[in-house]
Amino acid sequence: MISWTRPPELFRKIYSSSLWKCCLKQNVLLSFDDGPGPHTDELLNLSQENNIKFAFFILPQQAQKYPEIVRRIVKESHILGSHFSQHRHHIMDTKQVFLNSLNESVQKIEDISQHSIQYCRIPYGRLLPWQEKWIDQSGYTHVFWSLDSKDYNLEPSEKVINRVRDNIQSDDIVLFHDGEASHPQIVQIVDECLNSLNLEL
Repeated sequence: MISWTRPPELFRKIYSSSLWKCCLKQNVLLSFDDGPGPHTDELLNLSQENNIKFAFFILPQQAQKYPEIVRRIVKESHILGSHFSQHRHHIMDTKQVFLNSLNESVQKIEDISQHSIQYCRIPYGRLLPWQEKWIDQSGYTHVFWSLDSKDYNLEPSEKVINRVRDNIQSDDIVLFHDGEASHPQIVQIVDECLNSLNLEL
């Protein structure tokens, strides 16, 4: 999925039980994968300044590294979701291996956050239709994105900002990253996007 700035509309039909639109009472949802990381606290500060909520799809090892940030995410009423146990491709997984990765990650995140996890996002956005059904049957909601900032390419910050500005639509879920390998200017990028797009409630 990550080869498109905006995934084809057909994907929404194939993965119809996944979440594709902002589910909060605001114009768009900025989402962050792979964290928490060294920039997450600053991103949370931006959310407060702009009166907007984010979504964080986190890895258990990162949650263990930054437990206070995980608890802050919950305390400030952001969406907290699982990014599975390890950041790897899951398309070859058996059902048991796939669900073990999801369930183990949820358990570890819930233990740290003291918060029930409802949402998840598969690493790389590589999900097979029957895997989506496994997620549904397990009681979770899978969350895709409708706009990919491509911040993981580590391009100049202005290029990432312009990509978001030029393609953003109402109800979008925008993909960013806040893990250890995130864009070094991710806070500036998000700040510029918030300032230019007027994404407040």
